[in-house]
Amino acid sequence: MYKKIFAIIACFATFESFGDTVFVADPGSEDLIQNATELFNATKIVCSNISDDISKVSKVSKVNTAVTAVGTAASGGALVAGLKKSQEEKQIDELIDKMCKDGGCNAETVRAMDLDEFYTKVMVPFSEIATLQEKLERSKKLGNWRTGLMAGTIGTNLASAILSGVNTNQSDLIQHIEACNSMIASLSNVSAKLRAAGVSPIDNPIVNKIDSARTWCTQINTKDVEKIENRMKGVMGTSIAGVVIGGVGTTTSAMANSDKYMNTKNRLSLTDEEKTKEKRLNTTANIMAGANIGTGLVETGLNISLITLTKKMMRQAEQCEDIFK
Repeated sequence: MYKKIFAIIACFATFESFGDTVFVADPGSEDLIQNATELFNATKIVCSNISDDISKVSKVSKVNTAVTAVGTAASGGALVAGLKKSQEEKQIDELIDKMCKDGGCNAETVRAMDLDEFYTKVMVPFSEIATLQEKLERSKKLGNWRTGLMAGTIGTNLASAILSGVNTNQSDLIQHIEACNSMIASLSNVSAKLRAAGVSPIDNPIVNKIDSARTWCTQINTKDVEKIENRMKGVMGTSIAGVVIGGVGTTTSAMANSDKYMNTKNRLSLTDEEKTKEKRLNTTANIMAGANIGTGLVETGLNISLITLTKKMMRQAEQCEDIFK
């Protein structure tokens, strides 16, 4: 397609270089109108299908927006599950403190107790062991949900990065638009010669057609394509960051939800240092989920701006292409 376009441009660039001699020799001849018509038809070929190329970019942005929305929703779900897990963890710690405050979790202390103390300090508090197990199971389930949802964001961010990566290089579209603009510039030169030769737009509609092409086709700007490339790079970079955040969040969430912390026996024997570490793991996992919501919102914003930009460019390209129908 592009080889054909550049061959046409080269042909008419040669025509333009010798055009002055032809037009000066016979400014009112039919050859001038014929040459203008041929150049107009060649421009039609070069400027066609630009809207289709832009449409492909727009479709990718729309798909990417949908993918990002899924990832953002998953991150939101992970954060909600994580926050609920934190609430459960707080209640679990309060319950364990109640059960262990009088030495019921310390073997040496229990051995030294008489029967009354054992009943009061161990049997009564530990009657709530079923409640503790229930809360630990609930917390583990919430942790599994958080881990699974965070793992899901890795996939959506990876898909977004791949989709945007496809469109970060729009050199073909830039060349297509530049080729069209070059042909429109040649049409402008021919239009000036037609008017100088006294060719009437009323008698020869080709003059009006050329003017319309100059008006609408010159609105298509390669700078807009550069904006597309830059925004796609922004989406790709943010998506890659989301992959990293999702990976860290998934790993951290899984560590916080291990049997070391979710098993009843292990939970009762945790040291203060281990309890602090478990809280940090949960907090980090929740922060990662929140951070991924942020990356999702940034990606969505960039994709929406891309859709708006491509809509404008498609409208301009379609108006240009309609002139040649």
